[in-house]
Amino acid sequence: MKLRYLENPELKVKEVAALRKAVGWDSREDKIEKILGCTYLTAVCYDGKLLVGFVDVLSDEVDDALIRSLIVHPDYQRKGIGLRLLKMVTHRVKTDKIKTVNVLFEPELAHFYERAGFRIVGGGLIDNENEAEGF
Repeated sequence: MKLRYLENPELKVKEVAALRKAVGWDSREDKIEKILGCTYLTAVCYDGKLLVGFVDVLSDEVDDALIRSLIVHPDYQRKGIGLRLLKMVTHRVKTDKIKTVNVLFEPELAHFYERAGFRIVGGGLIDNENEAEGF
């Protein structure tokens, strides 16, 4: 296993979609095509030519950065890849003097994000694609 970590590489929609599917998410190829290259920062991990880790960051480049879609292939989880990707992007955000870094995650991942340096605070989410209509 020879891992390579890169910032803002040129990515193929199919490789990101395949990684999403590997972790049990929908592939979202049509959405990924619109997103790739349009975020503030992307960090990835390859094992040879296989994309095994991915994270992207949205930002106004002044006050806020939002980490999205941290994905590590199931065969590569618990090997430090996710933590290293987070360290890469949080270091870059800090270097660029952006005030805060935010991330949304499921409650069972709180310990992982604490280890990565995040202070756990409350929050909420409305998922317009998956939530039943309310109100």
